[in-house]
Amino acid sequence: MKNKVKLLSVFYCMAATPSYAIDGIAIIVGSGQDANTMAISVQWDWERRWFAEGDWWLGGYWELDGSYWKGKDHGANDIYGLGITPVLRLQRSTINNIMPYIELGIGAHVLSEKTVNDDKRLGTNFQFGDHLGAGIRFGQDLSYDLGYRFQHYSNAGLSSNNPGINFHELRIRYSF
Repeated sequence: MKNKVKLLSVFYCMAATPSYAIDGIAIIVGSGQDANTMAISVQWDWERRWFAEGDWWLGGYWELDGSYWKGKDHGANDIYGLGITPVLRLQRSTINNIMPYIELGIGAHVLSEKTVNDDKRLGTNFQFGDHLGAGIRFGQDLSYDLGYRFQHYSNAGLSSNNPGINFHELRIRYSF
């Protein structure tokens, strides 16, 4: 219970940031072999375009997320996490009010527990989270974003116990 209160307090403070500073909010749901996950995140766009001479250009954003994991097996723990991830996004110019993209992010995450299930121990509370995703932005002013992510968490060898954990995720974002 103490960890839930801490995570909710941090996320409340994060969400209480002036709304003009936040460019978007997203809901993420996912599933993996060992656990299910859900998260809420806020994003700050970098407002930069690199290699913008053709139809495709490179941009990015910061993503701050609060997550919840539920292990699937015997001895499953409720895990709460907080993460920050810089994300590079390769986007195409708008086609009929749709903008396709692919993205890559590698960030830092802190988890409330090291054990997902009796047979899945992550080794440390600190994990690197990397994802590869694809999706589309659409709607008036491209305000909506629907995407798929393959998400991997690992402590990158900081502990000798480093099995990692993977999720297939669906992400829905609304841009302000």
